[in-house]
Amino acid sequence: MRFGVGMLLIDAPHSALNMLGIDERLPDRNVMRVKKFRRGKNQYVYVSPQAWRFWWRETLSEIFGWQLSPLFREEKQVFTSADPVRYPDDDVFGYMRAFKKGNKNITVTRTSPLKNTPLISVYPDRSSVTQDDGYASRQEGDPVPYSSEFYSTILKGSFSLDLDSLGRFVIIDKAGYKNILNEKEDEIPKEIKEDYEIMKNAIASMKNAIVDDKVWLLPPCIRRSRASQTVKALKYIFGGAKLTEYLTDVTPKFIILAMFEGGINPFISNIIYEEKGEIVLDEDAIIERIKEYKDILDPKKIFIGRDPGFMKEWDKKIQKIKSTLTEYEIDIKITTVGTAIDGFAQEIEKYYDPQGECDDKSNH
Repeated sequence: MRFGVGMLLIDAPHSALNMLGIDERLPDRNVMRVKKFRRGKNQYVYVSPQAWRFWWRETLSEIFGWQLSPLFREEKQVFTSADPVRYPDDDVFGYMRAFKKGNKNITVTRTSPLKNTPLISVYPDRSSVTQDDGYASRQEGDPVPYSSEFYSTILKGSFSLDLDSLGRFVIIDKAGYKNILNEKEDEIPKEIKEDYEIMKNAIASMKNAIVDDKVWLLPPCIRRSRASQTVKALKYIFGGAKLTEYLTDVTPKFIILAMFEGGINPFISNIIYEEKGEIVLDEDAIIERIKEYKDILDPKKIFIGRDPGFMKEWDKKIQKIKSTLTEYEIDIKITTVGTAIDGFAQEIEKYYDPQGECDDKSNH
């Protein structure tokens, strides 16, 4: 199985991108807190993985025109349509939906082809978090005090995109694999059967699609478009809490991208870290990890993108990565972040369309 993987850094110089709210465990209950977690003796601020995915999904809708799957609320749960044929976000981001037939629950689930970490601060909170005390004073009477936390840090995140699962939907009665209901099943309500008949007819009408009793497979050109645009969205990604007061550009300022045969992402941990107040790029760790997994690196390319104004002191380290790995016949593409993302997206497109038969108007 082929996976497109990456690691990126976001420069958050004055930010409060994901809030916890009031922490009832602390004596000071008038402060709006940012989200944090503890590792060893230190705490680190973070953006939750679901918040990052929300930004990602909204960017795909805004920039690439994706029609997002509508939401349905039943009691205390919220579901999407669970229609990955019509809605590309159901395909890429996965879903779970339960249907009721009398006292019986019928569930479809799809494990997301796109997996991601939280966005985690490289700096611990003792050196990154500030409490801002303010006053609401436009009204008559005494000013009303309020406080909130914000931070200045570098956020690190990683992701993995399963290229073989994207656009492939399974009908196996196993958790995570029953992506589609069999419309012939007697226990399915009539209206649900009709929905799945429409879905099946839609994919069956597509040229080069595959539909059988176990697997539905979207045409290569649609899979190519969905995968490529998912990656390209990182160039334009936007979102975050409290942007009115702490406006932040959340597009990556540094990124490493590659494709592997297998689900590993060797860039997740300990290649970028804080040491004595400085952010360190461990070029030797990167070199050794790529050498370790070069047999499953396919194609033999690594894309490294850096914004020209970000971490200029890393230039020599990045050049060392290139010169060392070139000796192992690995092509290291060093460029800007946007160009690296575009180049990586082109490699993904080749995976689905090696003959270059798809055009740019392929429906996503």
